[in-house]
Amino acid sequence: MQLKAELLSPRGKIPKQGVENWLKDAKEMIAEAQDVENKVRNGRYLCRAWNGKLVDEKTREMKEFLDKAPNASEALAMDGPSGGLPLPTSELVGEGAARKEIWACLMQEEVKKIGVWGMGDVGKTTIMKHIHNDLLKEQRFERVIWVTISKEFNVMKVQDDIASALKLKEDLAIEGVLVLRGNSKLI
Repeated sequence: MQLKAELLSPRGKIPKQGVENWLKDAKEMIAEAQDVENKVRNGRYLCRAWNGKLVDEKTREMKEFLDKAPNASEALAMDGPSGGLPLPTSELVGEGAARKEIWACLMQEEVKKIGVWGMGDVGKTTIMKHIHNDLLKEQRFERVIWVTISKEFNVMKVQDDIASALKLKEDLAIEGVLVLRGNSKLI
């Protein structure tokens, strides 16, 4: 229920990988438990002792599995690729020059990458959210995506998020390789 609530938020969240893996394993665990339940229900009187042992084993296994559940006190979802949706922004104050400079670079064909850096809390993310939304309105690019990079930086995860947003995941023949072609810009 907590995961569903987090995913319903308007910020484009996706489940964390550990949560997805746990949920997949939980479905398998439930299917196995249902098999045991069917064996007990359909078993004959002489088989009940053996089935009781099977139920006890499965119950212990499920308790251990539940102990490994993702911590519900932490977030179960994370920001996902924007998928072309506008991002919520706050008003920019005094950052017009930087925004115009970034925009000018993006509009140049020969520019393929743009780095935005600076001290924390100076407005880098806010400017880039405005740029993202402006690019969506401009419709100059076929797709505009937003990928959040966490403190626990993982190149494979970033590439996977980009590939998912571009619907390229199934096209990647070599794991860990992402090729941007054509009029692509990487910010």
